Amino acid sequence: MSEGVYEMPDGFEDDEPDAMKNTDIDGQVYANVRDFKPSPGDGVVASEPDSSEKRSSRVVAVCLGLLCVLLAGIIGLSVYYDGVSKSFIAYKTNSSAEIEQLQTSYNNLTKERDQLQTSYNNLTKERDQLQTSYNTLTKKRDRLKTSYNTMTKERDQLQTEREFLNWRLSNLSWKKFASSWYFLSTETKTWKESREACLERGADLVIINSREEQTFLFNLKKRVWIGLTDSVKEGTWKWVDGTPLTTGYWYAKQPDNAGPTGDEDCAEIHEDQSPLKSWNDMSCDSKLNWICEKVF
Repeated sequence: MSEGVYEMPDGFEDDEPDAMKNTDIDGQVYANVRDFKPSPGDGVVASEPDSSEKRSSRVVAVCLGLLCVLLAGIIGLSVYYDGVSKSFIAYKTNSSAEIEQLQTSYNNLTKERDQLQTSYNNLTKERDQLQTSYNTLTKKRDRLKTSYNTMTKERDQLQTEREFLNWRLSNLSWKKFASSWYFLSTETKTWKESREACLERGADLVIINSREEQTFLFNLKKRVWIGLTDSVKEGTWKWVDGTPLTTGYWYAKQPDNAGPTGDEDCAEIHEDQSPLKSWNDMSCDSKLNWICEKVF
């Protein structure tokens, strides 16, 4: 080959930067490639490197970068998972020990629970037995109480009957009317003395509560003191038990408080009047027979 092939045409300057003019292998290769560029005098048109080559270079570079990143990620993940694996093994070891402790505690608690359940069952059984015994004793107590009340009632009735019989034997002169017994005296006393005599016999001067009782007493045909007085307050007549008079059997114009002394504060039954109009007020110091009443 002639030397003209390698010479630069006149007027064609080398426009490559000085940096590209180096002696390394890549620079030499590039310089050789440049030497093969056709000159304008040869009739060949110069052109830029193909753009597809540039894109391929970029793709290769990007792929290499991604591979580097991926490799770094894989290495990082390997280190991370190695640490996690070690931590998991340590955790698993610790957890196994804790599980064994918890199982032991659970077994102990289960045993204690079973013991408590057994104690509870025994106590429940004893409680039920005690409740049964209590119910039985309560029934017996109630029966005994009923029997006691019945016997007490019978005893009281017998006591009353005995007292009455004793009283009746010593007071044969008493007469019965309705639910009361009456004693007609054979001697005379003042109203106060008459009441005291009745009280000594366990009775009191008679209190008249009905027309029938009034008629019964009138038919005894005696002038007698009855348990009626207005000595506490003039004009306010009350029975010896403190109850006020509601129905009176006074004869005409009585009570008149018109005795010789001007004070007639005690009442009598006068036998000369009619049965339902026979009461009269008299001086309490007068002496009359009296009638005692006793209620059983």
